[in-house]
Amino acid sequence: MAPGAHLLFSWLVGVNLFNARRERALVAIAGVAPDLDGLGLIVDKVSGTTNYFFQYHHYLGHSVFSAIIIASIAAAFAKVQKLTVWFAALFVVHLHLLCDIAGSKGPDGNQWPIHYLYPLNPYYSISWAYQWELNAWQNILTMVLLLFVSCYYAATKRITFLEVFSYRLNEEVFKMYNKYFRKNNTL
Repeated sequence: MAPGAHLLFSWLVGVNLFNARRERALVAIAGVAPDLDGLGLIVDKVSGTTNYFFQYHHYLGHSVFSAIIIASIAAAFAKVQKLTVWFAALFVVHLHLLCDIAGSKGPDGNQWPIHYLYPLNPYYSISWAYQWELNAWQNILTMVLLLFVSCYYAATKRITFLEVFSYRLNEEVFKMYNKYFRKNNTL
């Protein structure tokens, strides 16, 4: 799945568990963090000679060991409910892995297995024979559903996933809403 879907999935888990923005943001970031191993793509594009993306994506950040490290870092930065943040972060990282197993096939039909025991066992991988492509209807439908659920939280709790990036950004969404829509709404 795409990083945006991972972010929304993870943020929605955090929104149901935590009242504090910081802890929700930490869990949301933990859910996207496994894809940091895909940053090799930038180096590959700039250098034109390396192949870091295909060498390390779904290896470094997509293992049980990276899940434990990501969860521990999230818990270390949490101010409250550190143990709950640790378990939630561990859960969303594994949710990320499960989503990648289900829907991360390349457009060329190339499977993207998860190397769950890397670096202890670089040969063990988890894959699913029916893995769908990144741009498949299942991923698109999932993203649309995640956006609808996120809109529900925006309407009922007045928070959006934008709070992950900035409290002020989240507030600006509602200021704009009030400015452009609320004044014309007679309900």
